[in-house]
Amino acid sequence: MFVFCLRHGESVSNAAVDAVALPEEEGDRLSELGERQAWTAAEMIAERLDIQRIVCSPMGRARETAAPIAELTGLEPEIWEWTHELREPPGYGELSPDEQQAQRWSNRMLASADDPDHAPPGGESFAGLLARVRRTQERLVADDVDRTLLVGHGIFLRFTFASAMLGDAFTPQLIDRLWRIGSINCGLSTFQHTLDGASPNPADIDGWRCVSWMAPTVPPEQITGTGGGGAGN
Repeated sequence: MFVFCLRHGESVSNAAVDAVALPEEEGDRLSELGERQAWTAAEMIAERLDIQRIVCSPMGRARETAAPIAELTGLEPEIWEWTHELREPPGYGELSPDEQQAQRWSNRMLASADDPDHAPPGGESFAGLLARVRRTQERLVADDVDRTLLVGHGIFLRFTFASAMLGDAFTPQLIDRLWRIGSINCGLSTFQHTLDGASPNPADIDGWRCVSWMAPTVPPEQITGTGGGGAGN
């Protein structure tokens, strides 16, 4: 079973010059460039991937990215409410860029590495996000729909990568390394799951392996993204 994961196009928050992230009500939609990226990615996906299902985060930037894919393929996106991006504490988007960097997800999760359930009030913990990722993996396996496309977010997809590759060995102590894995807007990652447990690679964990990570679906002049990434992913 192959699963394709598409990060959303550039959001207004991604494009902001004076802030790492904007409040969600302002930043959770595609920028003009993000809209172009979404259409370019949709044309490639519709032409080359023969997807059989679209599942999507409930957030605006993911829905707007999925919309042209749905139009070109005739597939109605299924909204999986639990696949939203990492939940930051209230007021995070109103902090200065320096304060956002100091309190970014990787820093706070690493600082509380001995307590995976720790989170700031209203925010989400390492364990909370990982549980949502594993729920997604379990649902994909249970549904057994080959060539599903999941439209989602940078931090959520990084956790998906780490969960697939490391299984129970993925702990908060590895967050700094995970933060260094880049993601790009409309980057396409491919995962494979071997349903009978006979993984093609003995090193694979629980049947999952990553075939490719963040392959660009847009021409070089349209590529935007982050090396490590803050909120707004």
